[in-house]
Amino acid sequence: MTQATTVPRSEAIARAIDSPWFGRAMAALRIYFGVLFLHNGIAKLLPAVPNLWPDTPLGFVINAEGNRSARSILEFEVITQQHPVEPYRALVENVVLPNFGPFVFGIGALETSVGILLIVGFLTPLAALIAAGMVLHLQFATLWNDKWIYEYSVEWLPLLCLAAFRAGRWHGLDARFAATRARWFG
Repeated sequence: MTQATTVPRSEAIARAIDSPWFGRAMAALRIYFGVLFLHNGIAKLLPAVPNLWPDTPLGFVINAEGNRSARSILEFEVITQQHPVEPYRALVENVVLPNFGPFVFGIGALETSVGILLIVGFLTPLAALIAAGMVLHLQFATLWNDKWIYEYSVEWLPLLCLAAFRAGRWHGLDARFAATRARWFG
């Protein structure tokens, strides 16, 4: 009769995190979200380029103007659907939508910046937290409008994991800075 040896839980977790496959998975997830945010950000910064952002059988990106734009999301989800949080609805209706040009430029610039930071794995926790905050805002804007309840959590939850695990330490620039600046990148 053999007795199974058990590995202490913390040692098993450490081995999993130190596995090359874990690092590759974290890098792939980080880069995927980076491409997602970069693509949507550029679509908002360059909305006027004809046929640059066509609808395809695979889907579309959220750009600045048109039926599938950041503006149309806010108009429909917050104003038309009568968002139940009155101060938020008033802010969108009276401040954001009348001044949408600067707002959409800021959103596009932030999405583009976050996308680049995630792709290269630099300041990953900060970039992932900003990205998660942007997605959480979308969830708040659409929460009472008969959406699939997990529609946005499938984005913000992995982003929070990328921040918590400091995913830039795997195949990213954060790994290069961790040795000399452990306080910020370690």
